[in-house]
Amino acid sequence: MDALQKPLLVLDRDLVARQANPAFYHAFSATPEETIGAGLYKLGGDKLGGDKLGEGHFDVPALREAIGCLVGQGEPFEGIELDRSFEGLGQRVLRISGQMLRGKDQDEDRDKEPEKKPEDGKGPGLLLLAMRDVTEQRRLEEKLRRQTEKLERSNEDLEQFAYAASHDLQEPLRMVSSYLQLLERRYKEDLDETAREFIEYAVDGAERMKALINGLLQYSRVGRKEGEFGEVDLKEVLEGVLSDLEREIEELSGTVTQETLPTTYGSKDQLRRLFQNLIENALTYCGEAAPEVHVSGHTEPDGAAHVIVRDEGPGIPPEGQDKIFQIFAQLDPHGAGQEGSGMGLALCKKIAERHGGDIWAESELGEGSAFHVTLDLSPSER
Repeated sequence: MDALQKPLLVLDRDLVARQANPAFYHAFSATPEETIGAGLYKLGGDKLGGDKLGEGHFDVPALREAIGCLVGQGEPFEGIELDRSFEGLGQRVLRISGQMLRGKDQDEDRDKEPEKKPEDGKGPGLLLLAMRDVTEQRRLEEKLRRQTEKLERSNEDLEQFAYAASHDLQEPLRMVSSYLQLLERRYKEDLDETAREFIEYAVDGAERMKALINGLLQYSRVGRKEGEFGEVDLKEVLEGVLSDLEREIEELSGTVTQETLPTTYGSKDQLRRLFQNLIENALTYCGEAAPEVHVSGHTEPDGAAHVIVRDEGPGIPPEGQDKIFQIFAQLDPHGAGQEGSGMGLALCKKIAERHGGDIWAESELGEGSAFHVTLDLSPSER
């Protein structure tokens, strides 16, 4: 006991202190004379002052109840927290555990007669209380909790701002595009080739800005309470997406094959959007050949759903395999002959993370790409 840095206190069955270690005396600024022979619930009571005179450091209901079960039924306990002010220490939080002590003779009797119990049902006569100061741990936990709440509020503010900004910007852009097209139709005969070209550039820019805003609007909605959460059959979700993209696939002479997909927990609407973005991405950036896409999946040993969307496109350079999941990030869209909003894969990443998982790409130039998605959101984590 003397060698341990954790405060220890030995009591008899009447809860009178019989032994303590140096760590106990140091922690409570007590002396052996003040401790040995004193009742547990009186220890430190004369130092608290005021209306608490006579109440000791350990006189708390939760500890009384736990010690009552320990003495009466021999049930050990742990994790009882003591949060109060101590002389010379200030406000501290101690985590207390307790168990009965068994002597050598009692161990021998127990080995000989395993089923034998003390006649009075109260067990052996000594109790051991062990204490651990968790004040700093609690302070760090509280600090982390406050920082987490602050970060969540900040994220909510950003999401609300993005939602409001993207929603409110759509109408002005629609008006710009509409009036430019009206201008071109009404004064078409009076405009030369250069003027018509300028109007075309302006309309095209407005449409691309509209696509960016729509992508931002969808991105902001993922963090909001959108859609019902429940059990989702990913195969059913994929079949719905392929039905929507059937015409586009036929026009590109593409093929999309699939294997059995697992069931997971989450938002069917968001997971549908994830599949649609990944498959549309594979159809768009397919290179010169007709697009070939293969979707497979399985359940990991830890229960997470793992989906792979593989294409036979031109591939992604190593330095771009992380960049493509950033908001508005695009890899040489002009060189690929296609332009997008740069929001599709960023949205996929946010949906995957919203479902307790992740997304990453494996690719080699000229060898196609494989997008891996894990989904590991359980009902209790909603």
